[in-house]
Amino acid sequence: MKELKTQYELCTQIQELNTQVQDMKMAEGDRLGLSRNNGTDDDPKCKISRAAEIFAPSSLPIHDQAYHGICANFESFLNYDHAKTDIQRASDLLVSISACADVHKMKIIDLAVAASEELRLMALEREPLWLFDIDKGSEVLNVSEYRRRFVSLDPTLEEIIRVITEAEPSDLPNLNEKIECCSSENVCMSSYRTTNVDSEASRAIGVVFSNPVGLVNMFMDVDKWSATFSNIVSNAKILEVLSTGNQENPNGTLQVMVAEFHVPSPLVKTREIYFVRCSRQIDIDTWVVADVSLETIFPSPAVTCQRKPSGCVIQVLQDGLSTVTWVEHNAESNSVVNYMFRGILKSGFAFSAKRWVSSLERECDRIATLEAENESLNYMLTNNEGFGAARTGLLKLAQRMVRQFNSNICSNVESVWRPLPVPGAEEILIKTSFNLDDPQIPRGVTVTVATSVWLPVKQNDVFSFLHSGYNRNKWDVLSHGLEIQDVIRMSSARNSTDCISVISVEGSSNRREITYLQESFSDSTAFYIVYAPVDVPAMHHILQGGCADSVAILPSGFAVLPEGSPDDDAATQNTILTIGFQIMDEQLTTPEELPPQSVLTAYRLMKETVSRIWTALLPKSGNALGVITIK
Repeated sequence: MKELKTQYELCTQIQELNTQVQDMKMAEGDRLGLSRNNGTDDDPKCKISRAAEIFAPSSLPIHDQAYHGICANFESFLNYDHAKTDIQRASDLLVSISACADVHKMKIIDLAVAASEELRLMALEREPLWLFDIDKGSEVLNVSEYRRRFVSLDPTLEEIIRVITEAEPSDLPNLNEKIECCSSENVCMSSYRTTNVDSEASRAIGVVFSNPVGLVNMFMDVDKWSATFSNIVSNAKILEVLSTGNQENPNGTLQVMVAEFHVPSPLVKTREIYFVRCSRQIDIDTWVVADVSLETIFPSPAVTCQRKPSGCVIQVLQDGLSTVTWVEHNAESNSVVNYMFRGILKSGFAFSAKRWVSSLERECDRIATLEAENESLNYMLTNNEGFGAARTGLLKLAQRMVRQFNSNICSNVESVWRPLPVPGAEEILIKTSFNLDDPQIPRGVTVTVATSVWLPVKQNDVFSFLHSGYNRNKWDVLSHGLEIQDVIRMSSARNSTDCISVISVEGSSNRREITYLQESFSDSTAFYIVYAPVDVPAMHHILQGGCADSVAILPSGFAVLPEGSPDDDAATQNTILTIGFQIMDEQLTTPEELPPQSVLTAYRLMKETVSRIWTALLPKSGNALGVITIK
């Protein structure tokens, strides 16, 4: 009774908080330009106009009215509603407590076993379950075959079909009587009958430098898993462990988890999912790691995404190599999203199986390189020989830099993003953080400012321009007019777009020389260019083989996304560019204090950068952003 009372009290708290969160979402939707299919936002002219409203060229002065507008909005800017965090903590606690109850524990186990078997079949079978779409050049799920194989029918309908096909007429049941629902052992995410949802299903295959047991252990370690997929997983934790294996044989490990999945933009809310993950050994060379949502057991009105059986089947290829077949299957409720991201989210391309596999391959390549005694073929120095000792330090520092950047630009429940209190700049978001004892981050208050903008330029063209070190002085305010030099470049043997480089920017009369560590890569959906300034003495220490663990960095960078799926010719002509900057504000002593002058500095930096990129990529339409001034 005590346990039930605790659950009831938590449910009551969650229902009260749900109302607050729904009001927050509606208000936030209006603030961030979220749309419910109003149609006009898809017009390129409308998108250019919206960009013009936010980013006027730097040559135009910021009027005094803008500064006064900042001051007028500043009081509301500092206020933050914590209901979003409160409901997450209450939900986590409820699921954690409930998962331990015997009645729920058996249901979760049955759900996980059914999900792992469904995933195994979906990963290994071909036609008719998966069909090849010639136009798209990829596999698509045969929905009718999937429903026939895996989706449970209504119990009454199942009984009628059974009687018609097997029983005598005298065996016909009284349909006025209540028929028991399917047992939990037959229930998995496929039993959901949600309305107004978009189904996303994809499959991809990759080869990684790891053995199956090593991969399974990584998936079951929430810290390693979220770090490996930092470009997709913004926040994750284990709520309850129901059974465990061991490092040598993780077979049968079962754990209840919560995670947030994101696209690289602060303008898009994360997908928060409660799910159970299990590892299962099929035979000596084959493993399954399966996820499935828990909404059938713990329904929640706040959850908009349901994770059908998803995960991977891992098979031994040869010593040190494994084949990974990934299936990603989700049901996303129709919800308001920022007008720029409707295409890529609705296409399913934002969270495709190929994106997961590409990220896993890249991370395993890096781990194999770090573990190799000699220089690995995965990452090779392509210029300036003699810096071989720097390979390990640069790889580790770049790895930390990218993970920190991914964490900074997403919009998870822990992010306290607020719109800039500048008239017309509501889609530029800002947050602050304070570090006192982490040696890997500069001490003091850090200001993070980020946004996403739409560009009528192909994704590859935007990436090619931004990742080249020699173009840096065309968009970087601090490098304008200065000489740029690529000191070191390490390229991936698997993917030519993946590279780590050290870029040197010469000093000037009022600025000392500085070096940047930069990593460029692709996860098959987005291109990333992430960089961080590193003091020259610290960089020399790393290049001589020194440890990079104590080097403090503040990453900034770009994520370059397509407007929609690659098979959509119209969408491939346009790009969504996410920009994120981190700035140390030495004048601040607390993250709660952010004076108007600091806000104005962040706004000017973002506005200037966007204007320079637009002018460089679209020189003939350079005035498109200059027709509107800040009022």
